[in-house]
Amino acid sequence: MARDADTPPPDDACRPCRGTGKVISNLGGSPSTVDCPWCEGSGRMLPEHDAQGNETRWDRPATS
Repeated sequence: MARDADTPPPDDACRPCRGTGKVISNLGGSPSTVDCPWCEGSGRMLPEHDAQGNETRWDRPATS
């Protein structure tokens, strides 16, 4: 859901992604758009959610 650039995000919007649900990741050496790990792509803050404290799929070794 896109917002007009002049419209401020709602009060409960995720701050890292500014309510868009997407962030730019430089993992792997080149920038790419990914779901925001803080709001899991919802654009809204998730109470008690710690994106930096949780293991992400990029931290896990590949399994065969």
